[in-house]
Amino acid sequence: MYKHIPLLPNSMITMNTLKLFLCVCLMPGFSLYAQVRIHGKVTDLDNQPLAYSTVRLLKTDSAFISGTTTDTLGYYQFTNVQPDKYLLAFSTIGYKPQIIPASVSNQDTQLPVITLESDNVILNEVVVKGSSYVRKTDHVLVIPDKQQVKHAGTGYDLLYNLMIPSLEVNKRTGKVSTFGGEVALYINGEKAEYEEVQNLRPRDIKNIEYYDTPTGKYAGDVASINYITKERTSGGYVSLDGKQTIGYLMGNYNIGTKLMHGNNSYSVLGGYITQKYDGVKTSKNEEILFPEYTTHRNTQTTQADYQNNQQYLQLKANNRTEKHNISAQLSLVHNETPKNNNSELLDYSGHHTYSISSANQKKEDGLSPSVKLYGNFNITPKQTLEVTAKTAYTQNDYTRTYTEGENISLTDVDEELYAFDFSTRYNIKLEHNNSLGANLQHHHKVTSSSYTGDYDSWQHLWMGETMFFLNYNQRIAKKFSMNFLPGFSWLNYKLHTDARQQHWSLRMNSTFIYTINKSQQLMASVDIGNDQPDISYINSMDQTVDFLQIKRGNPHLDNTKLYVVGIAYKAQLNRLNFQILGVYQKIQNNISTDYYLENDKLVSSFRSDMDVEHWNAALDLSYRFSDNLRAKFNARYYHTIIPGEYNITDNSVIASLDINYYWKNLAINVYGSTATSRINRFSLAIEKNPAIYGTSISWSHKGWHVETGTENPFTKHNRYREYANFSIYNYSRIQTSRINQRTGYIKIAYTFDFGQKTSREKSDMDRNINSAIMKTN
Repeated sequence: MYKHIPLLPNSMITMNTLKLFLCVCLMPGFSLYAQVRIHGKVTDLDNQPLAYSTVRLLKTDSAFISGTTTDTLGYYQFTNVQPDKYLLAFSTIGYKPQIIPASVSNQDTQLPVITLESDNVILNEVVVKGSSYVRKTDHVLVIPDKQQVKHAGTGYDLLYNLMIPSLEVNKRTGKVSTFGGEVALYINGEKAEYEEVQNLRPRDIKNIEYYDTPTGKYAGDVASINYITKERTSGGYVSLDGKQTIGYLMGNYNIGTKLMHGNNSYSVLGGYITQKYDGVKTSKNEEILFPEYTTHRNTQTTQADYQNNQQYLQLKANNRTEKHNISAQLSLVHNETPKNNNSELLDYSGHHTYSISSANQKKEDGLSPSVKLYGNFNITPKQTLEVTAKTAYTQNDYTRTYTEGENISLTDVDEELYAFDFSTRYNIKLEHNNSLGANLQHHHKVTSSSYTGDYDSWQHLWMGETMFFLNYNQRIAKKFSMNFLPGFSWLNYKLHTDARQQHWSLRMNSTFIYTINKSQQLMASVDIGNDQPDISYINSMDQTVDFLQIKRGNPHLDNTKLYVVGIAYKAQLNRLNFQILGVYQKIQNNISTDYYLENDKLVSSFRSDMDVEHWNAALDLSYRFSDNLRAKFNARYYHTIIPGEYNITDNSVIASLDINYYWKNLAINVYGSTATSRINRFSLAIEKNPAIYGTSISWSHKGWHVETGTENPFTKHNRYREYANFSIYNYSRIQTSRINQRTGYIKIAYTFDFGQKTSREKSDMDRNINSAIMKTN
């Protein structure tokens, strides 16, 4: 920026002139071409940050210069701005736009906080009144209305109330899925687990981003949900919630506290879950075809008992600024099943005919501490870097005692499992709304298990998978866009007695989108992926199932390959939102159950040499009859073929309906789904599940949320059927359980805020206890 100016002869310059020249040259900010930064924040009337608001830098004659959007905390900035007078224009969905003058000098300028007023506006042919679906370039922005927020107690409740057509939300189990598989959940861009979303307070959720064709940091997911929350800088809360089931013992009780101070937040969460009921009861017919004779066996459960309890504790510290979001978390989970018992009557016929009683007693105990570090960094306004590292240690104990008459079988396993997961994502925004990114992941497990009893053995296994992806998003003209995600997977695992197994796999996700207009889209996708075997399958162990059957591990399983082609039409038409799609999927080297005979025993093991083909079609729609009445309908068609040795085919149609009605402080929900029939690609069995229906009513007021409901209120005997036919082994099984019969529940939640109201902390603890122990059913 310094200009070279030649000196004049001494005769032509005076001392005063020289002094003046030096003062000007040494003056801070002397250059007429200095470039500076201007920045600020955008909030609503409640002083809540307005994330992803549009900010435009204009000349005083309104000519456009540059544009940007606010981050999740409402902050924005413009760099390399020439000193001058400007206009700044602010706008976002559901708020009145605002334009302010700004005078920029030779120094970085921080502008006053801009407050936007709420307004009902029409955007993309969708009225921001009631639940709003706004189609963005790479996602759908869903803005919850007051009714949906008021009558929700958790993050899952709110997602359920939104009735997004292509999503299936089970708010009771916390499972969120779409036609292609499980949906990844995020909170402010950070990957979330069940407890994290369960502990979200709906009134703290500003809006929800639904990435039905994930790009950028979400690339690689089947689909992604990102909750955008309102963040505060002071105050805190104490919360209590509990859910008690009626019909059998099932309780879920949680307590949490959170304190906010400036950009920092600190939280402590804890909980206790317990359940006790009559266990799964089975009626099973089996046929085993030995070379010289056939054995028939009929099994009837005479008594079943199940008891489980779980405790968790989480400590978390978080720091969020305009430039970064970093957190550290320490978690502890204890899961115990002190009782899982079944007594049965066995009737044998064929080669031998006799009746005998059996008893199956199992106990499990797992303790898992873990540490998670997370960081998201805005390197520049167009570049982001995200890093996540998590390590966990798990101690598992498993004991099984099986008796049949006077014969006794014993299995006792002690396991230590170490897990480490690391991922980093880099993304840069290019011109014309294009973007380029890279994602590196590594997942590693090491397990050591000592088996004693019928078969004494020490099993040591390590498994690691490294994945790398590039992600490029390109807009073509105004109506076409493409997302291309090439990558690879490098899978390694080694059992202590075997050579290392190594598998390279090409991975790719490509999506092509044609935007018909602002409310209609056509999408086509081609995906290539892989799937690793479950860690509990890879061993050289034998275990006694009963005195006719042995379960055996297989350390030589192949890498499963997945190929998927799909096409979809999606539309948001005033009150109606819907999609129609069709998908073809081929699975090569599918890992499944394998049966073969060895002497006088049936061996149940695993194989990876079969293929599976799926043809699927779906219709999903939701309709808002009024602000008080909403409905959602889903219909699915499945056609599955497993060719080759067993040649299994199944066709099924499934339909479901959900209806929500809001009235003042009350909300009523009615839901139901038809019976289902699906092929389980692991067990190779056809599973038939009964129809399910239920209703709930909730009352919400200030910090209170009370809900009561019932499932299958008029059904006494829900039966789950399963059958399979193999060349040497056939079976048919009917299962019943108290938890699948008519039940009720009551749920109560209360939150007390102190200081300035604060968003409820989210527990991102994974409460699953990992294990590589091979267990019998």
